[in-house]
Amino acid sequence: MISYKTSKRIYAVAIYCFLLVGVFMVLAPLAVVISSSLKNESEIFDFPFKLFPANPILSNFLQLRSSFPLYIWNSIKLTSIIVVLQLITASTGAYAFTKLKWKGRDFVFMTYLLSMMIPSQAIVIPQFLTIRIFNLYDTHLSLILLSAFTALGTFLLRQFFLTIPDTYIEAARIDGAKEAHIFFKVMLPMSKPVLATQMIFSFRFFWNDFFTPLIYITSPKLKTLPLGMTDFVREQYVYWGPQMAAAFISIIPVLIIFLMGQKYFIQGITSSGLKG
Repeated sequence: MISYKTSKRIYAVAIYCFLLVGVFMVLAPLAVVISSSLKNESEIFDFPFKLFPANPILSNFLQLRSSFPLYIWNSIKLTSIIVVLQLITASTGAYAFTKLKWKGRDFVFMTYLLSMMIPSQAIVIPQFLTIRIFNLYDTHLSLILLSAFTALGTFLLRQFFLTIPDTYIEAARIDGAKEAHIFFKVMLPMSKPVLATQMIFSFRFFWNDFFTPLIYITSPKLKTLPLGMTDFVREQYVYWGPQMAAAFISIIPVLIIFLMGQKYFIQGITSSGLKG
């Protein structure tokens, strides 16, 4: 008969083994990318695969010097602007859907959420035609305008705002505070976890977005980092070494953003109704 303490230890060991397998599955592709970025083209495809390069090289990174600083800057600029706009539109929308009472509020919110069920590929043609009509094709402004609103972000912040008692709002209104003052001085300071969560979600998505820039950007000087990685794809050959180097560089900003907001990210997930 297995004792309670023994069964508890076995359960803990099983959980840790499961977590270790998960960590390995997540980190293994990253290790392959870093390893391949330091190898020449022939060594990348050696079999069996060797994690550590026999003769590490930096030439793959040096090939990025000509155009990739511009691609990185374009990605940083666009992603930062879009993230800020989404935080503004999502937070103000969530406040209107939770703390303001107006006719048809719930119906409008449900209609807004329904937009999440429409695949982005299904509306790309009308969006493309609209961008062409307003002469915004091949501009960064087209990407910004198409991404300024987020139904998922509004839903995420709304779920968090619902956990904030209305007594705070009512007390501020009794003191004579206007809605703008309540929003900026009461709601936002209490919403740092969910704002950080939305920031991480938005930054990760738009930093890695390839499809949208591919449709609306053609000029080399306007390319983002994911789109610029196609520079090493030719009709007959793919230069894997430089591509792996560019992929490794593209991971660094996302990792930094996540580490900076990790504490708030966990709080935001657990308090906004997105728990597993």
